[in-house]
Order: sequence, then C-alpha cells, then structure tokens
Amino acid sequence: MIKNKTRLMSLILTFGMIIGTIGAGSLDVKAESLGSTIRLEDTGAELADNIERGRCPYTWVKVDSSSCPVLNPKGGMYSVMYDLRYFSSGNSFKKDGYSSSNGCGGNKNLTEHPNFLKAFENTLSNARKNGTSLVLRFSYSSDKTVGNEPGLTKEGDSTVYHNTELIRQHIKQLSEVINRNKDVVLAVECGMFGPWGEMHSSMYDIDKCNNYDPQFSNAIIDRWLNKLDPSIKVLVRAPKHLMGYYGYENNAEGFNEAVANGSLKLNSRLGLYNDGYLGTSTDYGTFGDENEWPYITRDKGIDMLEKLTEVPYGGECAYVDKETLKSHGSPIYKGSEFMSELYRTHLSYLHNINSEDEVLIGELNNVDVSKSDLVKGLDAADVTPYIGHSYRKFMRDHMGYRILVKESKLSSEVSKDGTFTMSGSMKNLGFGNFLTKKYTEVILKNGDKTYVASVDSFNANDLTSLATKNYKWTFSVPSDIASGNWDVYIRIRNNRNTQEASAKTGIRFANPDCFNDGIRANKIGTIKVSGGNSKGGSEFKEVR
Repeated sequence: MIKNKTRLMSLILTFGMIIGTIGAGSLDVKAESLGSTIRLEDTGAELADNIERGRCPYTWVKVDSSSCPVLNPKGGMYSVMYDLRYFSSGNSFKKDGYSSSNGCGGNKNLTEHPNFLKAFENTLSNARKNGTSLVLRFSYSSDKTVGNEPGLTKEGDSTVYHNTELIRQHIKQLSEVINRNKDVVLAVECGMFGPWGEMHSSMYDIDKCNNYDPQFSNAIIDRWLNKLDPSIKVLVRAPKHLMGYYGYENNAEGFNEAVANGSLKLNSRLGLYNDGYLGTSTDYGTFGDENEWPYITRDKGIDMLEKLTEVPYGGECAYVDKETLKSHGSPIYKGSEFMSELYRTHLSYLHNINSEDEVLIGELNNVDVSKSDLVKGLDAADVTPYIGHSYRKFMRDHMGYRILVKESKLSSEVSKDGTFTMSGSMKNLGFGNFLTKKYTEVILKNGDKTYVASVDSFNANDLTSLATKNYKWTFSVPSDIASGNWDVYIRIRNNRNTQEASAKTGIRFANPDCFNDGIRANKIGTIKVSGGNSKGGSEFKEVR
C-alpha cells in the first residue's frame, strides 16, 4: 500500500515538472517573438531629437571684448545667433520706436577678437557631438536697436555711407568656419542688418530710406551664397528680398507670374525665414494686402513657398495680443485652409512652438484638428492621436518630416551563410521633406554585438511629404555570427565627418516603442540565427 502511494506521488511530481517546463517554454516563446514585431501605428509623440526639424530653441550670443562663450546645442535642431556690434562702428540711421545705435566697438575684422572665431567653431563641434543640426544667424543688433551695422565716413564729410565691404569681409570669415563644419549647419538666416537680424528698419534694407533699392540686400545675399558650401541653405526674411534678388523690383505681378509659370528658376538653396509667423493675415508685413512692390499677398507667398522644397521654412510665431490675433486675420482659425498652408509651405521649424504662455501658442492650443481639415493624401488613420487635439501639438510633431512604418514583414529564421528578407512600406506624414542626403542601414543586434549593412537600393530622400515608399530587401548573414535571436533595426541617418557622429543623427520613427537610443535605430523585429553549415567568408550585406 505504501509502495503504491509512493509511485502515485512520483507520477504526480513528474507530471507537475512536465507542465512547469511547458509553461516556462511558452513564456519564453512569447518574450522572444520572431519576425516583424513593430506596431504599425503613430505614437503621437513629439520626436524632438530628430535632426533638421521641429522645435528649434535659440540662444543669442552678444560678442564684446570679453571671452566669447562656447555653447552646447542639443536636440534635433537648434539656432545660434550672434550679435556682432563689437565689430561695427554703427551708422546714423534712426527710426521712431527704436533705440539708436549703441554698444558698437568700431569697424574691425572678426580675427581681431581674442577668441570669437574659435569659440564659434567649438560650438559647432559640440553640436556635432550631440547629433544636432544648426540654423545660424548673424546681426549687429540682438534687440530693438537700429543703426548698428557698419558705416563709413569720409574725411571732411559728415555723411555716414554704407560699408558693405566690411559686411562682406565678415561673411567671408564666418563662412570659412562654417564650411569646415558644413555637416552640422543646415542653413544660415541671412540677417546681417536690422534689429534682431530681421532685415528691416535699416540703411541696408529695401525700404523708403533707399527708395526700395535692393542693391545692398542683394550684395549680402550673394556673398552668403558664394562663400558658403553649396550644401548650406540661405534664408531671407521676406519675399521682397527674393523679388529684389531675382530682378523683380517694382514688379510684384511679374514675379508672381514667373513663379507660377516656371519661367523664373528659383535657387534651390535660397528660402525664407518668418519671425512674424501667424500673427496677422500678412504675418506682420512679411506679406502684403496687395501684390504691389515690395509686397506679395499671402496666397502668392504660399504658391512660391510650395516650390521651395529643398530649404527649411520657419522661424518664430509672432508675439501678439489675442484681440489683434482675432481681428487681423490670423490664418490659425481657418481649418482646412490653414492645414493646407502648413503642408504647402513645408513648415519645418519654429523657435517657440512649446512656449505655451505666449498668446499665439496658447491660442493654437485652443484650436483643434478635425477630420474635415485633413489634406489629400493624409488619412485619418495616419493621424489618429491628433484628431480632436490641438493644432499646436499637430504642428509641433509634423514640422519637417515624420516617418511611419505602415507595413512590415521580416523572416523569422535564417541559417549562417544564408539570406533573409524584410519588406514593407514607410510614409512621410510631415509637412516637409528631408533637406539633406539621407543614408539607410539595417542593423543586427544581440547584446553589445552589432552588424551594420548599408541599404544602397533604398533612397530615403524619396520620402517626400505625404509620399509612401515600399521596400523589399535581402541580406546575407555573416559566417561568424553567433547562433541565437538577433534584433533587426532600420537606421536612416546623415553622413557626418566621423562614423560615430553620423550614427548620432539616426532618426526616430513615429511608431511606438521601437527606438533604441544607444544605436539610434528603429527595431523592426527579431530573427533567429541557426547553426547551419558555415562555408566561411560571407558578410552582412544587402544582396541585390
């Protein structure tokens, strides 16, 4: 009897161990799902560390006789602005409501400061270390001051003349530093004259004081374009500067017609920055109420900006009171028309989109996105987290590009020296395009071990705004790879001056919970590598 009971207990214990083993195995399988695992939906997150897009904080550096600070720009995009009045004598220009020339240090070259150029270059180097892209601006005034630009006097003559030559020299010296760091500088806002470098209220402006003569602004625009590396964009403050540059002074209608019919070849490097954005129907004089020199209307400005697909467009939402915002035609209340403008102008960056205490930004929080606002090519399913939520959030997250993996398949197993495939589609939900050349890689990762393969068959720059691009890639597996489960990632990145710096520019997809900050790549799934019969000599690469 005792023997039978012992045998029964043994059988029960054995059965329990078997069940426990099966249960544990089942848990392991669930934890190590093979094939594609990426969730095909938008997370609704900001993606603030993506390069060349989105919120763009800024810092003004006022250069004086003391040591110039070195900044440490972080995030996907950052703007550094330098006040160069220390290198200028100032001039006699005055304007009601503005302070007159002050704080100038006399006409001199930038090399005459003990460390400005070195500090500037070190700032650019820090941006590279942080995987950050920069927009730069230089001016002789970082406040509401006019008359700070270099002037020139002649013996026995009290008149203060334009000193365009010194400005040209400063641009040359700045460009030499920028060009050595061209991989981190996306664009230069032309600046160089006017309060805050906004290219108005100056003896160098296209304005009444110069009889609307564009010669001075043209000389400055030309200098930047000629001295900067061709990869770097140049942005001007208003359409009047573009009209003047292209030879359409006193002919706004002719300019609009030439843009519309394509007879005017727009420089693909030359664009616009807008520091009066959305404040009024004209963005505080960026545009005009009529198509009359030196202005074009907002509608015509949108037509022009729609064609500028390779340059960033953005700047700063206007500082305005609520009464002015509502009574002076701000476009933010126009629903589908406003949504269309965001996509047609390829809005890519704003300095103050997260400054919710400002009136305009606060009002954007009060205007919600509806399904009826969506433009053609933008499906409600693509933007589910944004329907019924604020335009501020939608704008913040869709400036520039926003990449969503819409379909995904991945082999679940491969043997050493074998091949595996991955396929699917991606869509750019953002207002704009990639603005620099992008490179695509697939990464295998197991613990600290990684393999990286270039995907030369895939041009990520084809992912223009609202475009969908399919992919189907095959890869050979390296012969020395360890057996086991390997995570598979896609990385789309810039090319910088080192491999490490390039990797730091990997962009985050909109899909949830897929991004690995350590390698800046997006996990697509997991593949099991089995032993197989290794022939030796194979490597991880795309098979075409």
